Order: sequence, then structure tokens, then C-alpha cells
Amino acid sequence: MKPGAFLKSLWTTDPQRVARQYLWGGFLFLLVGGLLAMLIRFQWAWPGQPVPGLAWALPESKGALTPPAYTAVFTMHGLLMIFFAVTPLLFGALGHFVLPLAIGSRQMAFPRLSAFGFWAYAVGGALMLASFGVRLGAASAGWTSYPPLSTPAFTPGLGQTLVTVAVLCVGVSAFLYGLNFVVTVVRCRAPGMTWGRLPLVVWGLFYGAVLNVLFVPVLAATRWCTSTCSGCSATRRSTSSSCPRGGWWGTSWPTSAASPRTATG
Repeated sequence: MKPGAFLKSLWTTDPQRVARQYLWGGFLFLLVGGLLAMLIRFQWAWPGQPVPGLAWALPESKGALTPPAYTAVFTMHGLLMIFFAVTPLLFGALGHFVLPLAIGSRQMAFPRLSAFGFWAYAVGGALMLASFGVRLGAASAGWTSYPPLSTPAFTPGLGQTLVTVAVLCVGVSAFLYGLNFVVTVVRCRAPGMTWGRLPLVVWGLFYGAVLNVLFVPVLAATRWCTSTCSGCSATRRSTSSSCPRGGWWGTSWPTSAASPRTATG
């Protein structure tokens, strides 16, 4: 394959090819999340024992999962499985492959949104994988990443910020293909394909897309506030910041501004 053809295939707008991209991406993160699940089960079976072959990643504990490492593994397993494996496989892959064929359409309503949505997902996945290699490790605030636990006061390091931005990217991807699915079903049905003749799988994808369009922006907004205020917290000591102490939630959650020692008494 020529380099130009390869690059063109990466930025494809064909829904079947975009579906295959989501499929392989979902399988990749399913594999990573499954390996993390095996580490969790190893810890349950042999608590505190070194994991074979993991000494290079955890040299201080000689390959054993310490409590902080176990929390990070559990957090990343949940995030990868929910946002980067299950959802892209069910909606990104299945939706792009089945939806146009099921309604008699040759293309999605917004073909370029399909390509852009996948690459937003790919950028988020790259940030998730990169968070394993930063100082202080990956995110460890739980897969929900609720503040104040996900703030720098309780989860320091760059890993939590990278994961927050990664979830924001995958939220952008979900919103884009959700909007694409809704408009495709409403506007691009073949002649004679009435609402009463739509297959059940199309109805499921359509209502799932409607929920994505309505609620993913809320998730994205919270992730944006969390990520920006993490940056504010990192620079608060050296510069004046307009971000409230503890983040935008600081006025409604008093404990978010407290140190771990103060919060635990």
C-alpha cells in the first residue's frame, strides 16, 4: 500500500471502515483492561505477593501490588472497560457498521464527523496509555473520578489530569457519533423506510444516541472543569489564579479545599 493511500485510509469517511477502526481500537483496550483485571484477581488470590514479570514496572515492591498501585489498577481497569472498550464496540463499531445498512443509506449524515469522532477517541486512548508512565503513576481516584478525590490534594500527579482529559476526548467522540446517528436516522432513511419499519437494533442505537447527545455534554463539562482546575491548583502557589480553592466545586463541597490530613481528622 502506498503511503498516500495508507494515510487516506486512516482519515476515511466510509462508515464500514470507521466501524472497523472502532472495532480494533475497542479490542485493543479490551485486551489492556483484561490484563488489568487479571492483576486484580492475582491480588485477590495471593495478596501482597509479587506478580510474575511485573518487577520492571514496580521495582520498589519487587513486582507486588502495593495499595496505591492496586487502586490505580482498579481505577484504570474500570475506565478502560467502560469508556474505551464496551461503549466504542457497542456504539462506535456496531453503530457505524449496521445503521446505514439497516435504514438503506449509503453514507452517514455527516461522514467527516465519523472520522473526527474516531480520532478524538484515539487521542483519548493514547492519553490513557501515557498516564501509566508519568510520575506518581496513573489515576487512582476510582473510575468515576468524583471530586474532591480526583483533585490534586487527594490524587497528586499528572496521571489523574491525563485521564480526565482522555475521558473528555472520548466524551467528544460519543457526542459526535451520537449526533451523527440521530440525524442519519431522521434524515437519511431510504424511501419507504418509515418509523414503523425500523429494525429494533436501529431503535436501540437511535435512543442510545439521543441519550449521548443529551447527557454527554454534561459529563464533558464536568471533566473540563476538573481538568482546568487541576491546572489551577498546580500553579496556585506561584501565580494568582481565578479558580476557587479546591476547584469550581470548592464553594459547594467544603472538604475539597482541605488537605488529606485535615479531612481525615
